[in-house]
Parts: sequence; C-alpha cells; structure tokens
Amino acid sequence: MRDRLWELWDRIRYSNRYGLAFGLFLLWMSTMAEVDVFRMINTRLERNHIQARITETEDLIDNLDLQLEEIRTDPSAKERYARESYYMHKPQEDVYVFVEP
Repeated sequence: MRDRLWELWDRIRYSNRYGLAFGLFLLWMSTMAEVDVFRMINTRLERNHIQARITETEDLIDNLDLQLEEIRTDPSAKERYARESYYMHKPQEDVYVFVEP
C-alpha cells in the first residue's frame, strides 16, 4: 500500500501539475461548487424565459391601453365592446354565440 502511494506521488511530482490542478478545478467548478456550471446554465435559461414573459405582458398592457383609450373616446367602440364581451343586446334582438370546437 505504501509503495502504491509513493508511486502515485512520484507520478504526480513528475507530471504536469498545472494540468492536474486545472482538471481538479474543472471538476470542482462543474459539480461541487456552490455556483456550478449547471446551475448557471439553468439560471440563464430561466432568466430568458422570464424576460420573454415580461415582453409578452408589456405588449398585452400596451394593447389594453389602446383599447381603453378607444373605448373612452368613441361611443360606438364602447357599444361594440359591450356587445362582444358581455353579450349585451338591444331589445328585440337575438344574440347568437358561435363557439369553436
């Protein structure tokens, strides 16, 4: 057992120490560190997903602001919105709702 340890020590002593240190560093950074490579990749993917959702939400808010401004300024738009959204109708009118399968 001692001979094997001395043999391993001699190999390390005469081998490229920088390569060995770099290999151990890569092993440590990819698996055992608190902020490892896999966690960094997952965090970046999650950040991109959240950024896409933020962009979609901002676009939706802009569209809703435009609709709100149109409803505030145009009485016919207000009537159209009420008819389409709440199925309101005038007396003696029938409302037909078509649902896509």
